Amino acid sequence: MTNFRIQIHPHRCPQLDLASILSACESLAAERAWVRRFSWEKGVDDHAYVNLMFETDFPKLLWKLLHEQLYQGNAFGRLMQTSSIATCEGRRGWDDYLLLHHYDAEQRCDDFPNN
Repeated sequence: MTNFRIQIHPHRCPQLDLASILSACESLAAERAWVRRFSWEKGVDDHAYVNLMFETDFPKLLWKLLHEQLYQGNAFGRLMQTSSIATCEGRRGWDDYLLLHHYDAEQRCDDFPNN
């Protein structure tokens, strides 16, 4: 099983509607049997954040769905691009995770390996 985490930093994009994002993620997870679990948590520090967490046995498929619906979709795309970081566990858990998206466009992001 693979864990995904999308960390949203609301202070980077105040017009982002977190309730709508959470509702969309809950629907995405409920409508697909291959998404084993979805949960979220609010963090508190200098700038509050929200973690969206997904579990699946089909990481490439889940990332394709999340990318299309959250990062390329008309409802959230630009706002998610400017306010979030997306990561996925690697083969050794979080020891070799993939950085799939970063709000800082200068950060180098990873692709899924072909094997």
